[in-house]
Amino acid sequence: MSVELAAQSLSMPSFFKWEMPSRYDRKKDKEQADAIAWKAVCKIVDARDKRICRACGRRSELDAIGLTKRGHRHHFMYRSAGGSDVSENLVTLCAECHGDEHMHRLYIRGEDANSGLEFWRKNGSGPEDWYLSRREIGPHIVEKD
Repeated sequence: MSVELAAQSLSMPSFFKWEMPSRYDRKKDKEQADAIAWKAVCKIVDARDKRICRACGRRSELDAIGLTKRGHRHHFMYRSAGGSDVSENLVTLCAECHGDEHMHRLYIRGEDANSGLEFWRKNGSGPEDWYLSRREIGPHIVEKD
């Protein structure tokens, strides 16, 4: 078979259904590609945040197995609200701060994780009980009072 004919056969869709990839194969290939992309984004976030909680400054253990000692990568704009799996939308949080965020006791405000973020904590049950616990100018560059 000539090189031109082989190239044409690769670019043309197959006539026979049994020669085409199945839905299962396409789904498996997409899941593998998504997993590779997620690992690449996680490496970028880990390098930027140095595995330190952006809300409180607590260092997480690199080889921890349990969820309470390991750093969590948190989407500060949830996927369900249109957030994407990009490094600008992910911050590293410790287990305690991550739980506080999901229990609505920690609020993260900012444009993206590569610029400054504000971390607001709730101190009581009223709407006036929020206070600014940490303000970053950049990743891990904390604004001093």
